[in-house]
Amino acid sequence: MIHSSRSITLFFICLLVLFQWSCASYLLDETQNTIRQHIDSGEYDAAILALEEAQKKDIYKEKDQILWLLEMGMLHHYNGEFSKSNEFFRSAELAIEQAFTKSISRGAYALVGNDNQLVYDSEPYEEFYIHAFKALNYLQSQNSEASLVEIRQMIYKIEQLNIRLNGLSDTYAKQDTSFSGVSWKVDDTRIQNSPFARYLASQLYDFEGNTDGARIEKEQFIRALNEHYALIEKPLEDNRNRIISELFPESPNGRDLKKVLAFTFTGRSPIKVQEDFRIYNEYWETELKFSLPILYPQPSQVSRIEIWNNDEFLGETILLESMHVVAEEVYRSKIPIIYGRAILRAIAKFSGSNWIENLANEDQKLLGNILDVASFIYKEGSEKADLRAWSSLAGNVYVLPLYLPSGENKLYVHYYDHNDGLLYKEEKTLSIHQNEALNIIEFYLAY
Repeated sequence: MIHSSRSITLFFICLLVLFQWSCASYLLDETQNTIRQHIDSGEYDAAILALEEAQKKDIYKEKDQILWLLEMGMLHHYNGEFSKSNEFFRSAELAIEQAFTKSISRGAYALVGNDNQLVYDSEPYEEFYIHAFKALNYLQSQNSEASLVEIRQMIYKIEQLNIRLNGLSDTYAKQDTSFSGVSWKVDDTRIQNSPFARYLASQLYDFEGNTDGARIEKEQFIRALNEHYALIEKPLEDNRNRIISELFPESPNGRDLKKVLAFTFTGRSPIKVQEDFRIYNEYWETELKFSLPILYPQPSQVSRIEIWNNDEFLGETILLESMHVVAEEVYRSKIPIIYGRAILRAIAKFSGSNWIENLANEDQKLLGNILDVASFIYKEGSEKADLRAWSSLAGNVYVLPLYLPSGENKLYVHYYDHNDGLLYKEEKTLSIHQNEALNIIEFYLAY
């Protein structure tokens, strides 16, 4: 009886701790929504301040540090603080490497209350785009060599994606001795390359005068663009020649013009939404509940984008990569692991609560009823899907190469919706100097 009392006390303590963790995860979800609202309004300073305040209040705990670093890196990039942005991204990259190693050893048995209690080790697609934005940061800081290093790392990680996911799947399968019937087998993703990364590489090699490197990367880019447009179900055949000629224009002769890459980012990456599922098991005579994070796209309202230099129409931007589709495709491949973990967690909770319910004998009806209620609350309340994700990541990236004169150029960007109505107009002044690295300018609209 003393042993049972201690076990019951321990159970209620664990229950209290689990609910504290659950409340903290809801606060984090609310903070992420606040960040998105600031980004929608272009209030990057306010978003940074909100993140700093949230960390002071311990809303972003140590287990959420990677997520906090990703958000800070992205927001400082949008805010034009490129060196500071890369400081956060470098810290995030290091933390992800360490967390991934621990997650492999943790395996299938990290099943406490819900995944929110575990260290957020990022999604694979988030790792890709850390390198992409680090590359842009280095370009903005006129360090083309460091930018190329980041692009190579991004491409390498994409090429290793299926190997990595299959390795993770095998690890879970080997450690799963629950006889649950869970299939851990993942499908290979259709993400094999990145037109965004390949285009950046081709432009950097061309700027450095590396003709062979530029030619090879252009060929890789065309292959990557074909694959990506097939993935996003946007036919390329009829427009391929026009798109390629516009993305790789001939340098104008007889004029003192500098090449500028105008990048425009639109929309947002997908969000995760919780959906609850219940399975009745006749053998156990119980209902198992598990919650899954379902990825929901955030379609951009932007259909096309024009760029003007004062009253001169410079052209229409071209879609390089739908980052939100990459996110959805990678997540689709991970579904067996996500579902498998959720099912095992539900089984583990049933086993634990069933043990507690049996601690009370027939002479302890009141205690038995209390334990029944507590077990139900535990199974229901402690189950929460992990909705953490890089909320400030854009959904799409477009580009238009320009040739502009040295000095100050005032550029206007016009965003149009699917009905060809003007959504938004943005302007920026770009200062171009004679002896400068490859010039880039960025615009962002979270619509």
